Amino acid sequence: MAAKPTHQHWKQPARYWACAEERIMGLWNWVKSTASSIYETVKEKAVATVNWLADKAETFVGDVKNIWQSVKPYLAHARVALTTLANLAPWPIVKRMALGLEKVLGFLENIESHPLMTKLKHAIDWVIKSARDVREKVLNEIEIKEAEARAKVFKEGAEQVPATERGVLKIAELINSYMLTKAKIQRVVNSEQFADFNHYLRVRAAQKLLNFYERRMTSIENLTDVDADMIALMDISTSLLDETPTLTLEQTQTLNELTTLHFGKPVVPFVFEEMTLAWGADLRRLEVQWQKLNLDLARDKVLAKRMSMASRTEALSAEEQVVLNDLERNVSRDTQRLENLDVSIREKRYYVYASEGFLQLLEKDEQQLIADDQEYLLDRSEEVGSLIARCAQQNLKWASLSESEQALLIDFGNIFENDCLARTEAALQEVEVGV
Repeated sequence: MAAKPTHQHWKQPARYWACAEERIMGLWNWVKSTASSIYETVKEKAVATVNWLADKAETFVGDVKNIWQSVKPYLAHARVALTTLANLAPWPIVKRMALGLEKVLGFLENIESHPLMTKLKHAIDWVIKSARDVREKVLNEIEIKEAEARAKVFKEGAEQVPATERGVLKIAELINSYMLTKAKIQRVVNSEQFADFNHYLRVRAAQKLLNFYERRMTSIENLTDVDADMIALMDISTSLLDETPTLTLEQTQTLNELTTLHFGKPVVPFVFEEMTLAWGADLRRLEVQWQKLNLDLARDKVLAKRMSMASRTEALSAEEQVVLNDLERNVSRDTQRLENLDVSIREKRYYVYASEGFLQLLEKDEQQLIADDQEYLLDRSEEVGSLIARCAQQNLKWASLSESEQALLIDFGNIFENDCLARTEAALQEVEVGV
């Protein structure tokens, strides 16, 4: 008889980002300064909790490399869809940029004796030649270093050309940054060398910003359409991939405005949504794995029982005895594996579902929570957040928690189970439709 999944029994009743206030983006202090009254404390606790969840992801849900294997197929499909879009809709701006840069080169002809101008001329030459293949080309390791050097040349040289030509030069700089960022993302994705879950979140944030940038570039026809938003997006995307990324408070505020405007959510949930989606996809994979193992185990149990009963009335042949021995070993081994998998799923699912609750708290303002009849988030989230922080700080496993602590996480997670499943499913469906 097939086992019943105990992980389905309960029914409904990052240090990287955590260091924002110290060395990354000033995000923590910025959230504090924009929050209000009672909601301020709750919001701070929510930010702290998702920081802990991301920073101690291996404690809560497992190794990032294993989780990546669950997410990888869907992201690969997304890239195929995006590439198809790019092929169907070339960048009209590239041709206009190339014509404009010819004027800049004409200006540089007169002062190319200046060392910086010579470098700038070479940088512009490269962009003009490479822009024709901007959609398909991916820089190799040597070209990445060259692109990094060009980025400095563009910034230093911008003030040396006439003001009328700086706009087109900025577009050349953007295309260089775009190709550099794309190559860095591709390098990490292809090698699957995520240092930790925070690194994964940064790569995914940069990837989403880059995807948006690509879509915008397919519709821009005039140089004047490349606004400050596009420039900010590329600068931030590139910065997120640095080994020790540093965004200014101004960049953080700009990113928050841009993600709210173009993605419908502030910067913190924009980043941390990827954590919930990745964990949701991994949980789904484990549940499918449990179902398959459960069916295989049930089949082996039936066969083993039949052969064992048959052996009581008639001796088995040597070959049959070998088969029975193998079946009994498999049953014993897989029974333990199924129990371990069941415990793993049960442990993970309520951290995953709890992350959905904190994500909603970050996505919505106080008025939205009240309108959605979710005031309980203001009451319960701080208590749940404190428990998750303690688990992260002390590296506590699920089994180490008291029954009341487990019940707290279970109850909180159950509230958001359906929302978490819906979010994960919607994200995966969006990818499939895009393909």
